[in-house]
Amino acid sequence: MSGQSAALQQRARVLSLYRQLLRIGKAMPTDTRSSLVLSRVKREFRDNKAEKDPETIEGMIQLAEVQIDNLSIQRDHLTELSKNPNLIIPVDIYKNAKPKVSRFMKGPPLSWERKAMQLEKDKVRQQAQSQQQPQQKEHKSHQCCSGHKTPGKN
Repeated sequence: MSGQSAALQQRARVLSLYRQLLRIGKAMPTDTRSSLVLSRVKREFRDNKAEKDPETIEGMIQLAEVQIDNLSIQRDHLTELSKNPNLIIPVDIYKNAKPKVSRFMKGPPLSWERKAMQLEKDKVRQQAQSQQQPQQKEHKSHQCCSGHKTPGKN
């Protein structure tokens, strides 16, 4: 019975730590940081949900306690920084910039890219031909250009 009560106590500690981590994550000053913390906490707990070894679980509990301390310090520090109106946050303006590379440096298109381009060209060509064919039939059925019989000339 003591083994079950120890497991229940451990489970209660794990749930308490989980709730604390979620509270800290929700209290982060930026949405980005908050979503990062929340997603990581949820993923880690989900990944280790099936763990049964009490010693391994105890090690994870200790790690969670350290993370609670770290995240609390980060939350407090970032909250203080966000209150400072003179704070300048460096921004990398080149973060999303694509490097300028000559098309010759990229090499030829890959085989499936060439095939896709050729299929697209063929499709456009077929559409153009299918639009021209009805116009040609209408032109031939119209008798203004050929087959005129002029009156008086037989």
